[in-house]
Amino acid sequence: MKYDELEFFEFFESEPSYLFEKEAGFCRYSYEKDNLRIMAFLSCYEDYMSIDISYKKSTVYSGEITNIEEIKKFDTDILKVVTDKNWIFLKKWPCIGVSFEERLE
Repeated sequence: MKYDELEFFEFFESEPSYLFEKEAGFCRYSYEKDNLRIMAFLSCYEDYMSIDISYKKSTVYSGEITNIEEIKKFDTDILKVVTDKNWIFLKKWPCIGVSFEERLE
């Protein structure tokens, strides 16, 4: 899986928190705005990410993304997750959300 830690830092506007030793490659990023929060749990070595979106601490969306090939910044407020079958867009503007599209390439 290819990704740039700086792009995660810019999107989530914060450093990751590591759930185990940093070398284990399992970390959490989060961003909150207007009582909405998006959290991403990333496993660098397993090509896996879990996404949770909550509003006032109640879960709105929870899902897992597997077979990740690449994660890259699409623009300032969107991260694009490329899997073997889909493009998944994590958004923070105008509202926190996630959208799925069938991969065209």
